[in-house]
Amino acid sequence: MIPVNLITGFLGVGKTTLIRHLLRRHPVEERWAVLVNEFGEIGVDGSLLYDEGVAVEEIAGGCLCCVAAPAFTVGLNRLIREQRPARILIEPSGLGHPAQVLDTLRSPLYQAVLDVQATVCVVDARHLGSPRHREHPNFIDQIHLADVLVANKADQYSELDEQAFIQFAAELKPAKSRLLITQQGRVDPEILLLEGQAREAAFPEAHAFLLQQGLEQEQTPSGDWLVVEGQGDGYFRVGWRIDRQYSFDRARLTAWLDGLAAERVKGVFQGHAGWFSYNRSSDQAQVENVSAAEASTLQLIDSHPLNQAVLDKNLRQQLGKR
Repeated sequence: MIPVNLITGFLGVGKTTLIRHLLRRHPVEERWAVLVNEFGEIGVDGSLLYDEGVAVEEIAGGCLCCVAAPAFTVGLNRLIREQRPARILIEPSGLGHPAQVLDTLRSPLYQAVLDVQATVCVVDARHLGSPRHREHPNFIDQIHLADVLVANKADQYSELDEQAFIQFAAELKPAKSRLLITQQGRVDPEILLLEGQAREAAFPEAHAFLLQQGLEQEQTPSGDWLVVEGQGDGYFRVGWRIDRQYSFDRARLTAWLDGLAAERVKGVFQGHAGWFSYNRSSDQAQVENVSAAEASTLQLIDSHPLNQAVLDKNLRQQLGKR
């Protein structure tokens, strides 16, 4: 039986950061694997996790429980068959509803293969004061279905934020197996060993939203430059996958990304001095050096429409000469 954990949480709360922290502290004699799903068609998180030296399966283009459901079982089966990992971590999209994923993991198909252990939900305590979050069915059920609730980004909290989280968590029924307040995703890997409970969703049908997506591809004579647009569940997105022959001016690009109004901005880019990642939600951006990737990728997500043509033109202006 392979232990498996679901790591959930809304957009920009730090799920990938928490997973990277866990991967750096897992038993050295064990080979772990990660299945990561992104709401946008352009995958970014997989490139960040490859840097941790684990087996990664990426599924982009919709929620695991809906549009990407067939790809979920195919990807999970591939991880089990080819990698035979000692543990699997599954990171659904920040807009994903976890109910169907958990049902699949506990289904007869996997009951003799997988040991479903604690589901961990990462939250930003400041979102508890936001009606847009508190009224979103997926946000609510990510919390309801979790065994462990982690308030991340504590270094950004006021005392009232922390008190609001403690009060909110104390009122949840049934009680959580563990409550944590932390920053930079710093949690003890032992929380993964807690038993997964059969909890009920408040909005079991919320995962059945219809995902509408559009695809636009633009190529230049010197190489590939793929632009993908889509929308669903009240959010709009634009993603890029850019051939390795293109190189960005790191300072200029990060300054431009800092100024974007999008709610979620994340990407992996080839710069003149090497590859780097950019990751920003509502807080200060994180920019890190990373290992080489197959291509430069960028994903923007916002609750308002994004002007793809203007964004694409501006992104091209951040290219630099080698």
